[in-house]
Amino acid sequence: MATVMLTFCFWGCGNSGVKKAPDGHTAQISLDWHGTYSGNLPCADCERIETELTINDDLTYILTSSHIKGDNEYTDTLSGRFTWKGNNIRLEGIPKNERSPWFKVEEGQVRYLDMQGKEIKGELENYYILRKNGNTSVEDKRWQIVEIYGKPVEGSPETHYMIFYSEDGFVSAKMNCNMLRIPYKIQNEFRVRFGHGMSTLMACPDDLEQEFLQVLSEADNLSTDGKYLSLNKARMAPLARFVVADL
Repeated sequence: MATVMLTFCFWGCGNSGVKKAPDGHTAQISLDWHGTYSGNLPCADCERIETELTINDDLTYILTSSHIKGDNEYTDTLSGRFTWKGNNIRLEGIPKNERSPWFKVEEGQVRYLDMQGKEIKGELENYYILRKNGNTSVEDKRWQIVEIYGKPVEGSPETHYMIFYSEDGFVSAKMNCNMLRIPYKIQNEFRVRFGHGMSTLMACPDDLEQEFLQVLSEADNLSTDGKYLSLNKARMAPLARFVVADL
């Protein structure tokens, strides 16, 4: 009798309004989802919509969309909170019927969904994907510069290096002279952009620092095998080459 009563209690308690534990297989639980995602969404009346979505641990978001048509560009930015529904998130604050508020969170990417929160199928379905910014093979490692504009560079990991700090979005670098701090963004793993940074103001004994800053202004992509890193412009010869060093 005791066994029967205990079994009945478990069944009854399970239906008395107690919430079930979260599904450990959902994207919210199992994936490292927070971060920034970028890509180009299709556009009916323009060339593309350059899109960047940042989703944060505190369930807030920033969505930036740039409509590109020839030399014209219109950019709007929305921000607010989002909620989870299974593997999907819904952005709050999106004007009704203006655009879909739904994205599906997947490994290393998010997928833009239709107004009903369903995947968009057809020839363009893979164009509705935004990929997570960054490259774990490159970031948070010390890279010693060994070549610039085809010329060898003599130095050490302590005096001639750069580090991509993923959490801050800044490069810390030194070319045997000043300490440099420069913002960067890596999109689609290998596309890279550097911004204008800050520097200490020591007078440098050579032109290496200026050449390095010139490389950063020209580079639009990077390549790496985990040991070596190259900063490149288009498909031309590497602008600068580095080797990984211990932090």
